[in-house]
Amino acid sequence: MYKVIDNFLNVEDYNNIYNFLKSEDTPWYFQNHDVVREKSVTSLNKNGFFNFCFYNNYSPSHQYFYTLMPPLIEKLNVQAIIQIRANLVFRDKDSIESAYHNDYKYKDSYTGIYFLNTCNAKTVLKIDNNEIAVDSTKNRMLLFPCKILHKVIYQTDLHKRYLLNINFFGEPWQ
Repeated sequence: MYKVIDNFLNVEDYNNIYNFLKSEDTPWYFQNHDVVREKSVTSLNKNGFFNFCFYNNYSPSHQYFYTLMPPLIEKLNVQAIIQIRANLVFRDKDSIESAYHNDYKYKDSYTGIYFLNTCNAKTVLKIDNNEIAVDSTKNRMLLFPCKILHKVIYQTDLHKRYLLNINFFGEPWQ
């Protein structure tokens, strides 16, 4: 149903992605809400977050897609990309957690959350009414079908949390 893979990328590929996202060259975009607003979804995050897409709307969104994403795509054995998005979340006393949500609802699609730094944030999966918490650990990949609801419990220890959110077609852990 889900899989956690530590030390997902080699050190060089990990550092290339992480250093780019921490640099002043990354065009971060502010988002008011951490999940798509639906009538049934209410988020407790009042502060928003920043994101940046490497791939969106059926095509690469930035030149660094071609240099930074191939190792990740190959290791995941991606058949088709839906979206690859970087998230930057700042620590804040008002941000507690997001609402449960799905990134996409395509049949046979998968979500990968690639944690780029270690902090006390958690991604929580809701599987058969059980909550499974996965720690945000540097160079860790969390994989699960897009149909699984998930939420984030925000960090209180580290000022900035970086991650990649990869939505795709394929079955990398089979």
